[in-house]
Amino acid sequence: MRRTNKNSINLNKLKTGCSPCMSEAKKMDKKISNRKVSEIKIEEVKEIVSSMFKKN
Repeated sequence: MRRTNKNSINLNKLKTGCSPCMSEAKKMDKKISNRKVSEIKIEEVKEIVSSMFKKN
């Protein structure tokens, strides 16, 4: 029996992500609206991060 070795893929070095990750990134980008990180309020950051973990 012949076995093939799968190369391990470093997900941190990929230029594109998986479909669910890319859609979440687009949602976050819309919520941030090209503002600087220093301009975003802490409560807003908490809301954005918690929305990533809510089930649809």
